[in-house]
Amino acid sequence: MVEREKGRAPFGVLPFRTLGPGFWLRLFTLGMLDALAIYALPFLIQQHNWLVLAVLILGTAGINYVYFAKRAFPIRWLVPGLFFLLIMMIYPIFYTFWVALHNWSTGHILTKPQVVDLFEQQVFEPEVGERFSVVLYGHPDGDLIIRVEREDGSVFIGVPRSSNDPVPEDDAIDLIDLATTPFVDDDGDGVPESIDGRPRLTLGEVLQIQDVNRLVVDIPDLGEARLQTGTSAKLAEQRFVYDEATSAMLDRVRGISCPADDATGNFVCAGAPIDPGWRVVIGLDNFTDVATDARIREPFVKVFVWNVAFAVIVVTLQLAIGLLLAINFQDRRMRAKKLYRAILILPWAMPAFISVIVWRALLNQRFGKLNDLIEPVTNLFGNDRIPWLTDPIWAKAAVILVTVWLGFPYMFLVASGALQAIPEDLKEAGRVDGATSRQVFWRITFPLLMVSIAPLVIASFGFNFNNFINIFLLTEGGPPLVGYDVPVGHTDILISFTYNLASASGRGQNFGLAAAITFFIFMIVVILSIVSFRFTKKLEEVYGNL
Repeated sequence: MVEREKGRAPFGVLPFRTLGPGFWLRLFTLGMLDALAIYALPFLIQQHNWLVLAVLILGTAGINYVYFAKRAFPIRWLVPGLFFLLIMMIYPIFYTFWVALHNWSTGHILTKPQVVDLFEQQVFEPEVGERFSVVLYGHPDGDLIIRVEREDGSVFIGVPRSSNDPVPEDDAIDLIDLATTPFVDDDGDGVPESIDGRPRLTLGEVLQIQDVNRLVVDIPDLGEARLQTGTSAKLAEQRFVYDEATSAMLDRVRGISCPADDATGNFVCAGAPIDPGWRVVIGLDNFTDVATDARIREPFVKVFVWNVAFAVIVVTLQLAIGLLLAINFQDRRMRAKKLYRAILILPWAMPAFISVIVWRALLNQRFGKLNDLIEPVTNLFGNDRIPWLTDPIWAKAAVILVTVWLGFPYMFLVASGALQAIPEDLKEAGRVDGATSRQVFWRITFPLLMVSIAPLVIASFGFNFNNFINIFLLTEGGPPLVGYDVPVGHTDILISFTYNLASASGRGQNFGLAAAITFFIFMIVVILSIVSFRFTKKLEEVYGNL
């Protein structure tokens, strides 16, 4: 018998001392992740959300494999980044495209089962409907039950609900049975003085009940008894009945069948669609509407042209001001650089939404301090106080002014760092060859500077192309452009235009069209970024070896 080496664990058994804190932390974290996944499974199954369920199961199993299998050791360092890339980049892109394929808009927000339930909640009172006598028990401030007696003498006792509440299914209606519920009927007239400890209410007490005429008692296989007065109620019946076999809705008031049009997502009664409808796939209609429907195409083109001009002007001015300041700070003779630098970066350090709100007050035509400051100058030209936020041209100038003010410190810091990285020997060699200061800047300094900061300039362009906060807080996209069926303003950029279409139009929400325009914005930014990066690559090829 071969004696096992002293202190060594048996073959195949992992020594306990090798399980360090990292293993237990990993085990605890993955255990919590698995617990959350298991907790979410019943909800996803109940909602029939099979796609998310499959992604959850496969994703959780994959993460467990990556962090416990030795073969997947190199991948584990990429998983956190890939995870956030998936949920913050890839998933929103595909979800936006999916929404754009639907008629997701006002009147078509719900799913078909939800619409069917909504229609089946509607009731009507027949002209010759049955009337009931009612007696209320309990207290005026709540805890009520109602005794309903039909004309044939049958009695139903139940807890009332508001007519605004959803109609329950027949098997969910819980009536009170006097055979098992204590009651008091001293006079023997068949109408108890109290039921289950609740006294009978007088007419005066009934009138104290808030919205007493909205109280409803549900009666299985019959409908609902709606209170008309403190002592009477009227039968209300279900108006719409859905037939699953024919996928049609029967309107009992009009006596007609309303078939479902799954192409538009509506039930059609007598040739006219009725609202609400449900979401259906309409293909690329939202995308083609942007290109072919003049009511959408014309404002879209106007907004796009202004959007590009706005981003180009803002980035150019920010870069020019920031670079000019950075060059001045390169001068060794300049004093108090730290103080000036701290002052200059304040606009960038402050939260943008606070700064924009302050600027909006400063730019107020009647009470703004900026107009007070420049009023002597405007008076020389015979002009009144400048309408910064209400005139189309001045509003665009105001948006550019505020955005440049907020962003030039960033370019100042970027340019300052890049200038310090440019060797002085190259500049000196240019001067020795007879180049002027201007030639040294444009032929040597600026190209080398752009090699370093071009990606940041491109990123700044993308940021300002979608600078929703500044537009929304300063002008809200206004002043409005008139003559269009969609909400659009002179200072709207594509993202604010999309926001108005989606949720703030005042004419109904159109999430499908807004998602299509959002996808266009994404493609525009991608194309502009590709072109810009190719230009940057050419700069690197020419100046990268200097």
